[in-house]
Order: sequence, then C-alpha cells, then structure tokens
Amino acid sequence: MAVDELDLIILQMAVESVRSLSLSFAEKAAEVATRSRGILLFEVRIDGDAEVQRVAAIRYQSDQIGVLALDRQGLVTHHCIVNGSFSHFIAPLENWHSMPLSMQAKVDANAHASLFLGALRNAGYMSGS
Repeated sequence: MAVDELDLIILQMAVESVRSLSLSFAEKAAEVATRSRGILLFEVRIDGDAEVQRVAAIRYQSDQIGVLALDRQGLVTHHCIVNGSFSHFIAPLENWHSMPLSMQAKVDANAHASLFLGALRNAGYMSGS
C-alpha cells in the first residue's frame, strides 16, 4: 500500500471518529490532526462560497496534506489528501494561522482560502463541495 493511500485511510478514520462529537469545526480539525498524527496547518472561514464555509489543512510526515472542508450547512465535512503541488496555496494560510489573533484580525485570509478551494476543485478534489 502506498504512503498516500495509507494517509488517506488514516484521515478517513479520524474524520469518521470525530464526526458525531459536539465540537466546532476548528476543534474537530485539531482532533483529526491529533488522531491521524498530523500537524494542523490552518483552519479558516471562507466567506462568499456557495458550498463551503470553512477549510482546514493537516500536514503528514509523508509531506501529504489532508484537507477538510465544512459544507455551508455545517453538516458534512469533505476530505481529501493532496500533495506538495498545492504548497503555494497553503503557505499564506499557514502563515496567517501562525499569527497572533490580533494580527489575524487585521489580515484577510479569505482570498487565499478561496484560491486554495478553487485550485482543489479545478484539480478534481472536493467534488461535491
């Protein structure tokens, strides 16, 4: 079994294990990262998207990135594994996430998040979102 397939299976198991917990999306993303032995890179709100309201990314040791996207109704969390080809979309969001909250309030990450989501869709990920 390839490493990326294993990462996807572990991500799927972690997503399923937190689905019914009474946690916010941010808390679920952090818990998925913990349970799948990844590092939460960011979790951000997306304004103006017709289908997705939040997106998060988790880095794994294999350099694969797990992506979680919460649907507009807040009921379904879509997920996928992507490779390093998305790093130029992820880096600005990871940088934003590492800022103190007072700085995050001054910097709009929505455009970067929308670009990332658009790139995922264009590449065939997040279909149905």
